[in-house]
Amino acid sequence: MIEAYWQLARRPFANTPDPAFVYRSESFVEGFSRLLYDATELRGGLSLITGEIGCGKTMLAQALADRLAGSACDVVTLQYPKVTPSQMLAGLLRGLGEQRPPRGKLAAIELLAATLSERHGNGRRPVLVVDEAQLASPSLLEEIRLLTNFEDRQDKHLHIVLLGQPELRDRVRRHPQIDQRVSLRFHVEPMEPKDVAGYVDHRLRVAGRSGAPIFTGDAVATLADRSAGVPRRVNTIATQALFVGAMRHRASIDAELITDVADDQE
Repeated sequence: MIEAYWQLARRPFANTPDPAFVYRSESFVEGFSRLLYDATELRGGLSLITGEIGCGKTMLAQALADRLAGSACDVVTLQYPKVTPSQMLAGLLRGLGEQRPPRGKLAAIELLAATLSERHGNGRRPVLVVDEAQLASPSLLEEIRLLTNFEDRQDKHLHIVLLGQPELRDRVRRHPQIDQRVSLRFHVEPMEPKDVAGYVDHRLRVAGRSGAPIFTGDAVATLADRSAGVPRRVNTIATQALFVGAMRHRASIDAELITDVADDQE
């Protein structure tokens, strides 16, 4: 109903990592470029990407996976890190094509070493992405550290990307054995007000909007303020504003409506 009222082909502000909706702000482009370079060129072993809840870390990782699709890099994603080291090893092996990983940890490590060595010899570059890594247990973080030992004299056989909330940085810093292996540190910041304006316009255009803007300039400024520039909050407030605006038969979304919706969210 909302899409029909606002003449949209799809939902513009869904909180899902749809690559079509990626807005390439200056901060996003910098983070993506550095992550891509670290994972594919430097292959330093460990990239650390942090940011507050809803700031776009998962979107950044999805953009990396999409960019690497069809390349020499094989991306394996661990979306839920509340697992044991053995379960992580099994998941990594399955992601690399082993249909029935060994149950024993030692056998899994030996198979992983052989698999990574073979892929490296064939010019493949596996990348393990661990989302919500701040939830990983100390034993899992230690196992991740040990994965960076798979290497030869010239190159790492596996690159690891850790995504997490700011407390992940503190956890890593408390463990020099992990901290010293980090080749890239990047913190995803909330959007600036000008980026919120570009973000809203981009998403509406991708969703099929043409013609007059739906959100007034004051509405966008209020949206930037009330969301603090956090993409997930922008999406939530904007979605509710579109719904309420349709219910009230508005021709556009103004600052007052954004304020009403944002107040309801608090």
